[in-house]
Amino acid sequence: MTSWSPLLALFLVIPLVGAVLTPVVSDSSGRRSWGWAVFIMSVTSAMSVSLIVRVLEEGPFSYVIGGWVAPYGIELRFDEFSASVAIVCLLGLLAIVFSRHYAPQALTPERIPYYYTLLLLNLTGMLGFIVTGDLFNLYVFTEILSLSAYALVAISGEKTAEMAAFKYLVMGAVSSLSILFGVGLLYALTGSLNMADVTSRLAGTAHAPLVMAFAALTLGFMVKAALFPLHIWLPDAHAIAPSPVSAVLSGLVVKIGILGMLRVYQMAYGSGAIDLSGLNLTLTWLGAISIVMGAFFAVFQDDIKMMLAYSTISNIGYIVMGLGLASSYSLIGASVHVFNHALIKATLFLGAGALIHQTGQRTLTGLAGIGRSMPFTTAAISIGAISIVGIPPTAGFLCKWYIALGALEAGEPIFAVALVFGALLIFIYYIRMVNAFYFRKPQDAGAPAVHEAPLTMLVPVLILAALCLIMGILGRLPLSFIEPAVTRLLTPLGGG
Repeated sequence: MTSWSPLLALFLVIPLVGAVLTPVVSDSSGRRSWGWAVFIMSVTSAMSVSLIVRVLEEGPFSYVIGGWVAPYGIELRFDEFSASVAIVCLLGLLAIVFSRHYAPQALTPERIPYYYTLLLLNLTGMLGFIVTGDLFNLYVFTEILSLSAYALVAISGEKTAEMAAFKYLVMGAVSSLSILFGVGLLYALTGSLNMADVTSRLAGTAHAPLVMAFAALTLGFMVKAALFPLHIWLPDAHAIAPSPVSAVLSGLVVKIGILGMLRVYQMAYGSGAIDLSGLNLTLTWLGAISIVMGAFFAVFQDDIKMMLAYSTISNIGYIVMGLGLASSYSLIGASVHVFNHALIKATLFLGAGALIHQTGQRTLTGLAGIGRSMPFTTAAISIGAISIVGIPPTAGFLCKWYIALGALEAGEPIFAVALVFGALLIFIYYIRMVNAFYFRKPQDAGAPAVHEAPLTMLVPVLILAALCLIMGILGRLPLSFIEPAVTRLLTPLGGG
């Protein structure tokens, strides 16, 4: 244990305590709760940078709470995949900053403190999920982030929002039960909940219930990730939620399902206890179908947030297809896409939120010609659109290129074709959006003049758009984290 290891526990305690105290420090206007939430996430973000620097210098490290070792103790572990806490902290902070002027318009004053409480709880759940080394706490943090997500979708109190949250809750309950069942089976088979300990105890063994346990875990995380055809909760939830919440849900929350699947893969590959070829084939095909179906439904949307929601389903397909192909290139591409897609979708959803906030319009028809009135916001959205299509030198190019190489490396060129076909469909519906912004005339020429959003809304969008370009140009940066982690993932326990 390094001297920095106890920082892992404090890293989770600060946002959790901050969430609990938010209603206490709030005032009637909600400004104090906003400032408090910004402060808490700023401190948490600074701590995440320290942890990432440490993992770069020393490699993965752990902290065992109370000194109780496996199988009895609770372990927090930080490895290269855990570097995703940086994107959680960054997007969480920017979503909170964006909410400064957005929340008072979207919510009643008495709901604003609880909005920030739920956002901090949601971010805490994600951070805990990423750094826990314990299966049961993996489930606990899944519930924290899921329950807060349901409430955030319904926070406006509108009937449509409550119905969307209820659909999300029902699917989430199925997912949580499946994950808990898988955790229970693994505990029954190994007598341990520590993921590293479970992996070592499974090494060299083969049990029929083991396949069921991994299948249950995978199914539960597939629902969380909204993989087709388990996506039915996502379009309404992401489209109806407040735009900062949509950015967090699409950019971060659905990725928890992907990170959960990566943890399952770590145990399965590490132990060598089961043959994953059947599961990988299933995931590859479901991913390819998700790419095409998500993009197909997005093409026919006029509501900008609904279009972005279906786009999320398509891009989750890219990630899952990369995982299923199980080659080194495809796993690297899928893992990088977890990071880059978070930046891209946060850019798009926050940009869309700024447009809706300033105009009151959310359809492409209603937003016709808005590029003349809000040039910076629409330019940022256009960069996000170019990036999600995968055009170089943006962030979306590198990951899709690696997934395509992975398909060829795995001897499955048909999936490289599916990737290209999906990218063409994505290009079609984002061209519709850009065309509406810049090349169509406003419907109501006599409407009041529209101006750019306030700086607390505009600056986060511009920062994210810039990152979409920077992460494309500096593509080797995420690879420095991902390549060692993928190498270890594909190396069985005790292997070379």
